Amino acid sequence: MYWNVENPLESQVPSSRFLAVELDTKCNPEVEDLDDNHIGIDNSSLISISSVSAGFYDPEDGNMYGFNLTSTKPMQVWVDYDSKHTILSVTIAPYSSSTTKPSRPLLSVAHDLSTSLEPKAVYAGFSSATDTANKHYILGWSFRLNGEAAALNYSALSLMTIQESSAQQFLTHGRPHSYKTLICKVLLPIVAVAILVSAALFSVYMKRRLQARRTELEWQREYGPPSFTYKELLAATNGFNDKMLLGRGGFGSVYRGVLPVSKQMVAIKRVSPESRQGMNEFMSEIVILGHLRHRNLVQLLGHCRHKQQLLLVYDYMPNGSLDSYLHTPHRNNTKLCWAQRFHIIKGIASGLFYLHEDWEQVVIHRDIKTSNVLLDDEMNARLGDFGLARSHDHGADAHTTHLAGTYGYIAPELARLGKATKATDVFAFGVLMMEVACAKRPIWGNTVNGDPLTLADWVLTTWRARSITDTVDPRLDAYVEEEIELVLKLGLLCSHPSPNSRPHMRRIMQYLERNASLPADLQPDALLSSD
Repeated sequence: MYWNVENPLESQVPSSRFLAVELDTKCNPEVEDLDDNHIGIDNSSLISISSVSAGFYDPEDGNMYGFNLTSTKPMQVWVDYDSKHTILSVTIAPYSSSTTKPSRPLLSVAHDLSTSLEPKAVYAGFSSATDTANKHYILGWSFRLNGEAAALNYSALSLMTIQESSAQQFLTHGRPHSYKTLICKVLLPIVAVAILVSAALFSVYMKRRLQARRTELEWQREYGPPSFTYKELLAATNGFNDKMLLGRGGFGSVYRGVLPVSKQMVAIKRVSPESRQGMNEFMSEIVILGHLRHRNLVQLLGHCRHKQQLLLVYDYMPNGSLDSYLHTPHRNNTKLCWAQRFHIIKGIASGLFYLHEDWEQVVIHRDIKTSNVLLDDEMNARLGDFGLARSHDHGADAHTTHLAGTYGYIAPELARLGKATKATDVFAFGVLMMEVACAKRPIWGNTVNGDPLTLADWVLTTWRARSITDTVDPRLDAYVEEEIELVLKLGLLCSHPSPNSRPHMRRIMQYLERNASLPADLQPDALLSSD
């Protein structure tokens, strides 16, 4: 091993500054001539500053045993430098899978490396030269600055037997065997093993391809063939360019895109492949939203599954989310008037009525909130994001058993039991109605005791103390007082602590269309009780 302070590729002339640990094998392999069979340390010269006959101290009895470097037996060498005491040590031992480093080095010399190696770059490596038929093989090496080098992985050195066999052939009778013998005994077995390994790898590859194809066919039988190719969606988004990014969510990112053939503007959700919950959302959207058709629901146009890429394609909603209008005051210098807000509330109610009562199955959305309400070019409300939605037959119970939703919109019984129902959707819709009228978050402050202040509690407290319309968004210049009172009181009724006291969506639609009146005894105190 040598440390050289010059780049060996720049010149064929040996450097004048180097430090080497030499394993001198200039001897007859049939004669135990340990004088020429030695370990030495060289400093910028081929004349060793210190040398000793090759050997090792047995870890068990501590005795010194000679070791012939040309015996063709494998060995292990350790070179250590103690910078604190400036001691360079060399240790050798016969190699085996249970080799342990002898506690006593074979050769130690006091030498300060900083006086001889001071360049910007130092090269560490191996060099060999011989005028005999000796052959040397390095099966593995480990190097580390400022500490002990990592131990070798002996199990990975399986080529040792091949190397020993090859070395033995070259050293028999002091002359090399013929190349034909070497090819027959060494190279041919290697080629045979390589062919067998390649065949095994190819077999595994084909099995995986076949399994992937079966999975794809099963997927298509369950969820239908892909509606778009990955190439189409890649082109539509300019390679999913960040300039086309509309937003990021818990399960992935949403991009704006233009389909290359039809030139239709679409929104493309790219589900994160690392998320198991993202895969569940992907399948839920295909199974549920893919079959729903309503003017107040976002339309799913199709999907694409390419390797680990999961993509959903929707109608593009140019006006973004309802949340951005309520809680971003200067969005496009546009604010929603009361007529628009009341129209949006009735649109969401119509979509929920379709999900709960008017479709062939009951669909529980489970994540109703203003950020999941999108607005089309005519400011019509479209309820979207059905990744958490679950469906069941009419008259049957929902099979949800874990908590899902967004903090502030979650009904009390859902937080306790984790079971979503039509009543838990109604609770979230009640909070949303008050949020649209007041333009305040479901949790928007703290009480005097430091507890979270919910929007429903604030509206209810204001109603008891003064007038319920004192909670209306101050940005509203004009509104129909009867309509806004209806929305606020209906919002409180929908978010009643008791699920049995909340109205069904059919009844809510009747209230909003003014085909029915709220209960005459609807007062603040009646909204505080729970079953």
